[in-house]
Amino acid sequence: MTQNNERKDLQIIKGDEIDLIALVKTIWNGRKTIYYSVGLAVFIGLVITFTSPVKYQAYCTLIPSKEKKGGMGNLGALAGIAGINLGAMMGQSSGIPTVIYPQVVNSYSFKKEMVHQKFHFAEYTEPISLYEYALADTVESFGSKVIKYTIRLPWTIKNALSASEIEEKELPDYGVLNLSEEELRAMAAVEEVIKIEVDNKTGLISVSAEVVEPVLVAQLVHKAVELLQNYVIRYKTKQAREHLEFIQGQYNKKKDAYEQAQRALYEYKDQHRNMVSERVNLEFQRLSDEYEMSSTVFKGLAQQLEQAKIAVNEQTPAFTILEPAKVPIEKSAPKKKIILVVSVFLGGFVGLGLIFGRLVWDNLKRSF
Repeated sequence: MTQNNERKDLQIIKGDEIDLIALVKTIWNGRKTIYYSVGLAVFIGLVITFTSPVKYQAYCTLIPSKEKKGGMGNLGALAGIAGINLGAMMGQSSGIPTVIYPQVVNSYSFKKEMVHQKFHFAEYTEPISLYEYALADTVESFGSKVIKYTIRLPWTIKNALSASEIEEKELPDYGVLNLSEEELRAMAAVEEVIKIEVDNKTGLISVSAEVVEPVLVAQLVHKAVELLQNYVIRYKTKQAREHLEFIQGQYNKKKDAYEQAQRALYEYKDQHRNMVSERVNLEFQRLSDEYEMSSTVFKGLAQQLEQAKIAVNEQTPAFTILEPAKVPIEKSAPKKKIILVVSVFLGGFVGLGLIFGRLVWDNLKRSF
């Protein structure tokens, strides 16, 4: 009765004003509710803290080489400050814009190449790929095998027969990307673990990852940066490399023709030494002309080959790594202090909500 009378006397809102004394008294009277709410929230936070897996984070920061500036002048500089790449918009940039790097990392070709790289896992003595790790993760437990060959034995036999029938049929090659379930699972893990952020103003690129093994996470970041660099280099130098391969092929062909013409000319000279006749001179002139022509073409291709190699080197972008990936020492998750602080505040808000909700409920009961 006294508590109900106190609640009746404590009117927090009086007209258009709020009675702060009544508000403080209401909160003080319901302090036990706040204590219980905070205690329960802290307990839940502790459970989450000690049951969550420990994770480690590694990151790498790098700067890609800048593209050659066009004739934008001050306009291009102002646009760069605003985070806008006018050169790329006007078609003057021949490389991959840095804003496209996240799409490159999340592309199927990048992730497929990533899942087949070898890494050192704590559970294995030899390095294995993420794809092999995904295959090993699908091994059935002992309990699953017991159920499979006892209770579910008829379905196991049926699945085995249907599987054998499927294996006998050769799947047609449609000429498109065909991924297995394990590859898809490993690629999904790569997309979830590896993150990339690009600062359009400074041009800094940050690649990070977070997993349960400290050595593994450093390997993942290092390999992701390496593959990203290779992908950008392949894209940037594609045309120059194709030209180099063409010149290299022509050079090899003409080199063989040049050596054959040279060999034929010197053999003919050795065989017809000190012989003078119109027929000998005519054949010698023909072989000499073939040699001179082959020599001119071969030397020209040799010069073009060197120029093509220089062009590939000039167009190969360089990356400056500001912060290399290293094995982390401190844990990145779970964040115990943040979880506890959030639990305390959340418990306090829930407790206050219960106190004021109880007041509203009492007022509604008295009104009706």
